[in-house]
Amino acid sequence: MSWELELVRQLQSVPGLVYPMVVFSFFGSPAFYLPFIAVLAWWRERGFALELGALIAVSAFVNDLAKLLFQAPRPHWVTAEVLGFEAPASFGFPSAHAELAAAVWGLVALRAGRPLAGAGCALLVLLIGLSRLVLGVHFPIDVVGGYVIGLVLLVAFVLAWPEAVQIARRWPPRRVAVTALALSLVAVGVSGIVAASASSWSPDASWTGTIAGPDPVSIENTLIATGFGLGLVLGAVMDRGCRVFRSVPTGLVATFVGLLVMVVVWFGPGLLLPDQGLVTAPGIFLRAAAVGAWCLSGAPLLFCRLGLYDEPGGS
Repeated sequence: MSWELELVRQLQSVPGLVYPMVVFSFFGSPAFYLPFIAVLAWWRERGFALELGALIAVSAFVNDLAKLLFQAPRPHWVTAEVLGFEAPASFGFPSAHAELAAAVWGLVALRAGRPLAGAGCALLVLLIGLSRLVLGVHFPIDVVGGYVIGLVLLVAFVLAWPEAVQIARRWPPRRVAVTALALSLVAVGVSGIVAASASSWSPDASWTGTIAGPDPVSIENTLIATGFGLGLVLGAVMDRGCRVFRSVPTGLVATFVGLLVMVVVWFGPGLLLPDQGLVTAPGIFLRAAAVGAWCLSGAPLLFCRLGLYDEPGGS
């Protein structure tokens, strides 16, 4: 661990490196992935949006389980000599940013099918991983482990997804919705059971850094990703809307409105009802599901009613 801490310290000592890494780290976070999927869905990439949402749900679930099982620290917990430019409350290994980057941007590269797009995605994946070191929130082994897990999940997902789609097309919509609900609740339940077994964790007495929050035992990524994935499936089942914007400017305005609603749905309950259940684990899950349903059903319906879409169809 000493050489890993030294590497992180050396990276943090490079002048002007931290702020660009904050930007690259953003491209590996849920705060980027959820709006990215929404934009894909609204701009005639409904099927790909659903595919990405499912991959993110699986990846987040696996990542939370791995974090809870390994219970690894972050560099800025171990020593005060490493600055933590973010304050994630969960355990360190494996890096969720690195895992999701390898899976998500790997899938984007595969579906794009162009060497230049693939090279760009690979570079972004590397920069996202590097950003987690520079920001002091991961050891190198956390990032490498995240890459390996993400790539394994990507291969498995690409092989399994076509068959899953074919099965879903043969099923009635209600069965698809119930199955998605059951799978998401099972994922949350399994993560919750593993988290309960890790509840006795305590920091090492020799650590001199700062741990964000009183307890790093968390399944928040699972709650957000599986809730969002469930919402996407429910939205896909309900959606019968049109799919082509009347013009690019119209589409840009609609996209701004749609993203603004997503922000309100996500942050509004916590601001209006800070002491209510919508800020607890069930509330996180429900808000994420509402955002997913908005992406694939609510927003397209609104766009159709407002006349922002002008042709039927879809992908």
